[in-house]
Amino acid sequence: MYIPYDKIFNTLALFVPLKYASVFRNIGQNLKLKNNLKYILKNKKKVLSKLKKKIKSGKKLIVAFYNYDETKWKSQSIYDLMEKSETIEPYIFVSKNCSYRNNMNFQTIEDVKKTYNFFKNKNMRAFYAYDIKKDDYISFDKMPVKPDIVFYSHPWYIYKTQGPVMTSKYALTCYIPYFLATSVSPIEYYTRFHQYIENHYVLNDLIKDYYSKNMENKGKNLKALGHPMLDYFYLNKNKSFENKKYVIYAPHWSVDKKNNLHWGTFLELGYKILDYAKKHPEINWVYRPHPCLESYLEKSGYFKREEIISYRNEWNKIGSVSLDGDYIEMFMQSKALITDCGSFETEYFLTKNPLIHLKSNIEPTPFNPSVQKIVDSCYEANNFEDLENILNEVIINNNDYKKEERLKIYRELGYENNYAAKNILEDILNCLK
Repeated sequence: MYIPYDKIFNTLALFVPLKYASVFRNIGQNLKLKNNLKYILKNKKKVLSKLKKKIKSGKKLIVAFYNYDETKWKSQSIYDLMEKSETIEPYIFVSKNCSYRNNMNFQTIEDVKKTYNFFKNKNMRAFYAYDIKKDDYISFDKMPVKPDIVFYSHPWYIYKTQGPVMTSKYALTCYIPYFLATSVSPIEYYTRFHQYIENHYVLNDLIKDYYSKNMENKGKNLKALGHPMLDYFYLNKNKSFENKKYVIYAPHWSVDKKNNLHWGTFLELGYKILDYAKKHPEINWVYRPHPCLESYLEKSGYFKREEIISYRNEWNKIGSVSLDGDYIEMFMQSKALITDCGSFETEYFLTKNPLIHLKSNIEPTPFNPSVQKIVDSCYEANNFEDLENILNEVIINNNDYKKEERLKIYRELGYENNYAAKNILEDILNCLK
């Protein structure tokens, strides 16, 4: 029987002295976690048995990729591989995140439609998992096709009826993060969501080992099989990209101390980099902000909406602006990346092109061991003067003096021959043998 411990203890917290209220709430949350884990474990045996019988009967397993933001769609390679499978039929379930109106991640009905159209325009099997007319969430077991396996890509802002606890009643749950694991922050591996998931796929053993040491469940659901967002480089490793023409500026959103990352350097460097770009029209510039940057700047009061649009338009005058979810081809056709975003640094690293890391003057959250290896091989700019010197030497003078060091780390990390989609699909099928 499900018991709402969190609600019970939250109510009790209203009747105790204020200094004890948080203790009561924490007790309620811990009991809720244990209760949910027991519930999931009980469901798991039934679900696995059901899926094994379905495979033996010759029926295809229905896999649903849950998504509420097309810019964070990173599992195309595994979807494509599943399309060719005789055992699995993949679908996209498009929903709306459940953040509140004053949150920088808040979504409207138009956002849901935009995400849905993104997948339909790619001729993918997509369904709304959000009732547009009723403005309400649809439980996955009420969808036109009931999933046997659900892949999550976002660990937060998931409405409860679509979350892994409720979904565990009828489906195996898996998690491939929309980002490449970057920091040592517990938000990447220590939330309740991460404990509820049956299969949590991570990039490599460096990350798996670090997470395992710090997770409550000691990483028993972690599997180091690579990340589908890097499969493009494996699948196109023999493709030639001779026309290296872009220099990309990709700032992160974490520009102040109000967040727990402190990576963003936009407030110090955003306009200076734009001015440098204007002085060097011989370079083809691309401005690629993190999807949350503009809304964070506005909601935090740093810029008005018209100022954000004006800044973006200035980049359009001298180059181009990239805002959608498809950017890998642009990466491959570029000369270099300027960024303070660890996830982008890992992804771009596979192009083997020069990578310029912008270091925040606020004490940043440390990178995990995998990303730190990459950052150590980057050109590092502590301020604009550093950045200008690097750009003049590496881009203008065409002297990539850290290339051999970068290639050495590339070989050490073993990215070149890893096909994550194949690894993950085989793992799923092995779970059901």
